[in-house]
Amino acid sequence: MQKILLIDVDGTLIDSYPGIRESFIEGLEAVGARVPGEDVLRHIPGPPMIENYRDLGLEGEDLRTAMDTYISSQRSGAWKNCEVFPGIPELLRTWRDEGFILATATSKAESSAQRVLEHFDLFGYFHVLGAAEEADKPGRSRQKKDDVIEHTLGLLRDVEGAPLVGGEVDPSQVLMIGDRKHDLEGAKKFGIQAALVTWGYGSEEEHAAAPFTARDAEELGGVVNEFSQGTNTHAAGTPAAVTRVTAG
Repeated sequence: MQKILLIDVDGTLIDSYPGIRESFIEGLEAVGARVPGEDVLRHIPGPPMIENYRDLGLEGEDLRTAMDTYISSQRSGAWKNCEVFPGIPELLRTWRDEGFILATATSKAESSAQRVLEHFDLFGYFHVLGAAEEADKPGRSRQKKDDVIEHTLGLLRDVEGAPLVGGEVDPSQVLMIGDRKHDLEGAKKFGIQAALVTWGYGSEEEHAAAPFTARDAEELGGVVNEFSQGTNTHAAGTPAAVTRVTAG
C-alpha cells in the first residue's frame, strides 16, 4: 500500500514571498490603503489572499480592486520573483523513487501553482495538482486549505495504488507537509497527520502547535521516513503524544 504526501507550495517548496509581497503591496496602494509593517507582511503567504486584504479592513469595491491589482501584478511577472528552497528537488525525486504518491495542497490558484512548479521543473514529480480555484472565477468556493485538501483527496481516489478504505483515501496513510497553521488545521479536519517546516512563513507559535517540525530538507526527509515506517503514527491533532523531530 502506497502512502501519500500532501505538500503545500508557498513557504514549503517555493520561497515565493518576494513576489507575493510585491503584488500585495500594489493591491493596497491601488486603493490608498496603509501598507503594514514587515511583521504583518511576512505572514501573508498561506491563507487566501482575499482574507489578508479583509484582515486589513478592505471591503466592497476596494477589496475587489485590490484583488484585481494583485492578480494582474502576479500575471505580469511578479510570480517569477521566487526560488526553490534548498534540497526540495532532491527530496521530491527521492520520494517518487521510494513509491510515495505526491500531491500538492495549496491555496494558490491552479494555474499559478502549475506555472511556478513547471518553472522550476518540479511539476512532473506530482501525481495530483491540488489547488484553489482561480481567484477571478465567479462563484469561487475552493479557497481555504481544508476545501483544497478535500478536493485533493477526491482526486487521489483515482490514482493507481492510492490507499483506500470504503472507496475513500485512508487518512492514516497521508501526511500533510506545510509551513502554516492553515496546513495543520486543514489536515486535522480530515484526521491527517501533519508536519511543519520552519523555513517558511509560520510563527514560532504555529511551529509549537505542530506534531512534527523540520528545520531543513534533511530533517524533513527524516520525518517522512518515520511516517513511512509507521513510527510516528498518532491521532492527528494530539502533539503531546509524539516526539518532535527538531533540534535545539
